[in-house]
Amino acid sequence: MKKNLILMGLAVMGLMTFTACSSDDDDKNDETVTIQDSEYDAIINQYVDAVVLPTYNDLKTKNSALYDAVVAFGNNPSNAAFQAICNAWLSAREPWESSEAFLFGPVADYGLDPNMDSWPLDQEAIVNILTSQNWNAMEWTGDYDEDDDAIAAAQNVRGFHTLEFLAFRDGKARTLTDTASDDEAANAVYNESNKTAWAQYMRNTAQLLVDDVTTLVNEWNNSYAATFKNHNGGDYTSGLSCIEQLIDGCIDIAGEVGEAKIGEPYDLYVSGKTTEALYAVESWYSWHSRDDYTNNIYSIRNAYYGSRDGSINANSLSALVKKYNADLDTKVKTAISDAAKAIQAIPQPFRNNINSSEAAAAMDACADLSDVLENELKPYLINHTK
Repeated sequence: MKKNLILMGLAVMGLMTFTACSSDDDDKNDETVTIQDSEYDAIINQYVDAVVLPTYNDLKTKNSALYDAVVAFGNNPSNAAFQAICNAWLSAREPWESSEAFLFGPVADYGLDPNMDSWPLDQEAIVNILTSQNWNAMEWTGDYDEDDDAIAAAQNVRGFHTLEFLAFRDGKARTLTDTASDDEAANAVYNESNKTAWAQYMRNTAQLLVDDVTTLVNEWNNSYAATFKNHNGGDYTSGLSCIEQLIDGCIDIAGEVGEAKIGEPYDLYVSGKTTEALYAVESWYSWHSRDDYTNNIYSIRNAYYGSRDGSINANSLSALVKKYNADLDTKVKTAISDAAKAIQAIPQPFRNNINSSEAAAAMDACADLSDVLENELKPYLINHTK
């Protein structure tokens, strides 16, 4: 009996020693993980060639189709032609919103993001342009300066959302027989007296969208893609610097969706500023807000997965992180999925459910995603890259 007790004691001590060593080994393995900077090269190439450039090319193609739909309306106005513009607008929104995790480089340097996607609009100025037909008010010249009030004024009367206002009303396509509500001026709706100006405004807006996305695609193809992939210019001096840019873009849009796109209307609403809250909701003319925000999260997924279809490419950041820290990879993927699901859970349309519990939950999910990207993923890669 005494001998058995001794053996049992030795066994327990052995188990404790094994457990301690296993834990120490795990910590040691994590501490000694070294990611070679060159391991990022294939990821960066995949990111540019399979995510960024195809997204922008898709945007260019769909903006051209949107322009064609607008021209067709001008040639033959009809309710069906209004609907065709709306359908083309919805199609073009998907690649744009799916690009917002990479709003750096040319899209920022040339002011192309606010050119195409300024919100809120200056609806009063839009109506004034319809009346005056001063189309020059939509354009600006010189180098881009985000603090220039004149540039901002031009950007607030063009882009996707101006065309959305001109084509949609209360989540549906406008009609040739629109009538003004009690709080609308007659020239804020399509009618017989402004139909020519209305069609021309849509055409000018659609043309500027085509011009902007053409500039964006050309700038990436001409030099920016090569600089980024070779990380041999400007802020890009290593593979890790490019990966940091990739992650920073994801952090930015996760924060914007949660704190601004959902959070600002929510905060305004619960503070009693219900009208201001409504106007703060992006894409409320088309009732497309929820899908816009979901596509923003998918832009993060695409950047991390190295694909545009939800599959995980072997040359992706996800695959690399999984190789060295599978738990962290799972955490990032779960946070992306949870944010997208939480946004889709908001009752439709968001403009009618601004202060819902689902909207609050979506804000929290976006905050969680931003946190894991900024405070876990990015530091892990920085600390383990040689």
